[in-house]
Amino acid sequence: MNNNIPCNIIKDLLPGYIDGILSETGSETVREHLEECGNCHQAYLEMKEELPADTETKEEIALDGFKKVRRCTKMLKIAVTTVTGLLFFLILSFFVKIFLIGEPLSTHKLRSELSYNEETSCLEINGTIDLASCRVSRVVWKPDEENENEVNILVYGAETLPFQSEKREFKISVPDMKGKKAYFACPDYDRQEIFNWKHHHYDLLDELENEIYEHYPELSRDKDPLWYNGGIESVDGVEGVRFSVDSIVGEDASFWTFNDQLLTDGEFESRDFEIWISLEKPRQILIYDFRTGKYTDDPSILKRHSEQTVEQIIQYTVE
Repeated sequence: MNNNIPCNIIKDLLPGYIDGILSETGSETVREHLEECGNCHQAYLEMKEELPADTETKEEIALDGFKKVRRCTKMLKIAVTTVTGLLFFLILSFFVKIFLIGEPLSTHKLRSELSYNEETSCLEINGTIDLASCRVSRVVWKPDEENENEVNILVYGAETLPFQSEKREFKISVPDMKGKKAYFACPDYDRQEIFNWKHHHYDLLDELENEIYEHYPELSRDKDPLWYNGGIESVDGVEGVRFSVDSIVGEDASFWTFNDQLLTDGEFESRDFEIWISLEKPRQILIYDFRTGKYTDDPSILKRHSEQTVEQIIQYTVE
């Protein structure tokens, strides 16, 4: 055993020996000592196992730092790309909405001429917009969400680009408008009625009312006003319209129409049936009973309700 160098000194040299920073002579001396000294060799093995867990070489530290920088750089690139993409999308969306799609125009900016085809039930609308630096981008029609007998027409206006022509005219065809109403509409603003099938067919509706009164003498022209609320209803494949029936309650009470509304100086008492009549001749006339939810041609329903109405009139007069 080489006893020239004490074990304490060899143990102090072990970290340098493990890291490989000793001179060739020093490394040879430590190696020879370890071959001869069992205690120092055991200390060497334990130190070699513990050293990597407690310390890091300069190369490992540098490598970890490089990895962290690269990871941060990658995350920064992703963030910049995402923000740039979102900003581009917002700018593009704004451009498309303002200059291509446009927004619904207010109804008071619209002028139109209408043409209704009796054979096809199609409504033709030709119009213009009264708005400078704006062009018609598109025109659409949509069924009303609350009333199936009403249609909303939306005219969209977009800003005009320098290379675009100012298109201020528009045209649209709306099918199946028999018995319906059409409105110029602007969401969150207003609606303007531009077509009402009823207003174009007063003569026909008056003719139908007269035939109902003649068919059912139980109904009084003075006390049982008929009222068409719109819409076309088919019964067994035959197109027709339904009239609601109200009774006027009150002594010497009368009724009249104003601004497409039924008014009275007495009181209205709604009847629980309606009268359906076909549009084509020969006329078919049926009674729709709300109690049964069915159509019938039994006139006793009218008599039943007429008797009730007489009792109500007497009661109203006494009170």
